[in-house]
Amino acid sequence: MKGFKKWCPECFKALSTKVRAGIVNLLSKNKEMTVGQIAANFRLKQPTISYHLSELEKSGLLSSRSFGRHVYYKLSPLCPYDRSKCLLK
Repeated sequence: MKGFKKWCPECFKALSTKVRAGIVNLLSKNKEMTVGQIAANFRLKQPTISYHLSELEKSGLLSSRSFGRHVYYKLSPLCPYDRSKCLLK
């Protein structure tokens, strides 16, 4: 439980805004999306979406990969605590 107590607040903090929760919801329905594809679903500019994606990635909820000029984001397949107990599984 020690790891859970350390990680869990970070996860919930990352999900504490409507935008970030919306991004996670969007990515749960799509395998991978670029920043532009994600931004098209919100009334925010791409740099703002990039900031939120960065925060979600820092928390461990998202992972990213670069391909050419694009960065693709997806829900992280690894949970910092225990994937079998992860709420986003």
